[in-house]
Amino acid sequence: MKKATIAASAILFAATCVFAQQEDTTVQQTTVQQTTVQQTTVQQTTAAPQDSISEIDKTTAEQPAKKVRNATAGIGIRGDYNIADYWGTDNLNGADGEASGWGFDVGITARFEIIDVLWFTPELHFEYFKLSQDYDELEITMKQSNLVLPLLFRAVLHPRAFFEVGPQLTLNLSNDFEYEKSEITLPGLGPIETPTDFDDKTDMSTFALGVAMGIGFYIIPDHLSVNARFYVGLTELYPDAQSVVLSESEDEKDQSIMKGTKLRAIKLGLSLWFL
Repeated sequence: MKKATIAASAILFAATCVFAQQEDTTVQQTTVQQTTVQQTTVQQTTAAPQDSISEIDKTTAEQPAKKVRNATAGIGIRGDYNIADYWGTDNLNGADGEASGWGFDVGITARFEIIDVLWFTPELHFEYFKLSQDYDELEITMKQSNLVLPLLFRAVLHPRAFFEVGPQLTLNLSNDFEYEKSEITLPGLGPIETPTDFDDKTDMSTFALGVAMGIGFYIIPDHLSVNARFYVGLTELYPDAQSVVLSESEDEKDQSIMKGTKLRAIKLGLSLWFL
């Protein structure tokens, strides 16, 4: 009896274990099926936005691309530091080379687009120069103030680089000759004081014409640019100048002692654009 009881208990225990394993297997299968269903649902849910995004990308791709363009017009302020000299003088009468010196100009500038790669850039500046020249024992300082109008055309070589060229008109506002030695001795005239005893005529031409050209680039696109420009004058500055100091003989007093003199300059400029 005891053995039968033990055998029955063992069989019952084995049956219980088998049943438990079956129940566990059923639960695991159910859990796996539920998980599979959830993953399928998530994939379907995720697929919908992807399809939508794909449709959006497709729609965007089909739309024509918009061209980003700079403003077609602008205005700003400009300043230049100038290194200048005179050139073309026919007769220097003992002068130690051409007059040379420095200057500056400041004013307004504008730009107007003609086509994508070509702009018209007029400017209006106040300009000042101070040049000096040595004549033996005498040093002469020449000062001039001008109103200048460069009418330049700008070729855009790169989004940040450009080349410019065009005519420049100059209106002389004032000019002055200063003799920096108080007393000199001239042949046949003896010692004279300067400048009150000089019967000089050194008025500049009212108008002058020249050509300007240069290159530059934008530090900040459309807002801040720098450039280097070369200006060369084409018309005489002192066509009728006469001087008792610079003449070597009495016959030259009635002749222009600065015949052919023109201005040239290297300009280093900075432009700040508001538009």
